[in-house]
Amino acid sequence: MSKIGHDELGQILDRITDPADRKSTSQVCKGWWLIEAQSRTSLRVNDPHHLPRLLARYPNLTTFETPRGMSNADLALVAQSCPKLEAFILDDISISVEIGRQGMRALGYTYPYRVGDEDALGISNDEAHEILRVVNEVGDQGLCALADGCPKLSKIVLRRTGAGLLGIMTMITSAAHNLTHLDLEGCSLVTDQVLEAIGSSSCPIRILSLRFCSEITDAGLRFLANGSCSKTMEQLNLSSCREITDDGVLLLCNMCVLEELDLRYCNQLTDIGGQAISTIRTLKKLNLDCLFNLTEETFVAVAENCINLEVLNLQQCHVTAASIDAFLGHKCLRCLNLFCCISHDIKGSTLESLALGCPSLESIVVHRTWRQRLVQDMQENTVSRFLKFWFN
Repeated sequence: MSKIGHDELGQILDRITDPADRKSTSQVCKGWWLIEAQSRTSLRVNDPHHLPRLLARYPNLTTFETPRGMSNADLALVAQSCPKLEAFILDDISISVEIGRQGMRALGYTYPYRVGDEDALGISNDEAHEILRVVNEVGDQGLCALADGCPKLSKIVLRRTGAGLLGIMTMITSAAHNLTHLDLEGCSLVTDQVLEAIGSSSCPIRILSLRFCSEITDAGLRFLANGSCSKTMEQLNLSSCREITDDGVLLLCNMCVLEELDLRYCNQLTDIGGQAISTIRTLKKLNLDCLFNLTEETFVAVAENCINLEVLNLQQCHVTAASIDAFLGHKCLRCLNLFCCISHDIKGSTLESLALGCPSLESIVVHRTWRQRLVQDMQENTVSRFLKFWFN
């Protein structure tokens, strides 16, 4: 091994992409160890206490990810050590996993975590408060340091953090020319000011998630719709932004390349907004879960106008057989989710006609309690090929 130069070692290591294999390779000898450290571009840190050692070992990182809370000091260290960083991902699952929904409610923290978290209890209130304290430290100071030290950022993910408004806006402004992916899911301090910063900048943003950002309103969507990002936005997640109304959704029609739109739990929407959505002909994925005010008018309009639609989620919506029939002959629809939808006239024959009359269709999702009512009117091979039975 001593006769092989670093360049040759580097060329060999470039052919190894599996992280586990690269780790094993680095343990062969000191030469491999050094080359692996110099050539690694991504790092996931599960324990921030190891940050100083890890960042010193890997000087050429372009992607940094952690599922844990980070303090301002941690963020400043990342900024200082990783000037080439292009993707920063802070998905703080530690709260939901370690405390759980009931534990968070006991502390007066009402963020809506994933289903199943309520079983993940088992730590003391003091430990829970400590986790929240660390998360809430992710404020303006740390994010501003990251913005200053990592000017090449194109992907920023700050989920379930106490990220400060000023810090978030500084990161957006600093990364304006590069930013293509911004995920602020569950950041409770995000307001329309953030959307104004995006809309007034030259961000070539393609993916934006504002899920559970409850302060977002129609005014914020106006900034997006009138900004340059309306020409680049491909994916927009507004799930649980409950202040959004039909007026805000009407503005989304200005987004000329939008392919994925998530409006789950935007409960104020009616058929006015629903029919406006149907005019976005570029849509490929549309999520209308729990929009109880939508009716057949919206679903028929979507079927007729969204000719590129591939995935449609109508969970817990009021769906009629006529709504389903409207998709007969649709050329692109692959998946229709009717799980827990409210319907009194959908029969097996309705879904069989859809399965046979929609050439691109791959699956129809329904509640398992519908099985007996549907299968008696359907051919067995149609049931096995198309129907997916879910349960709560």
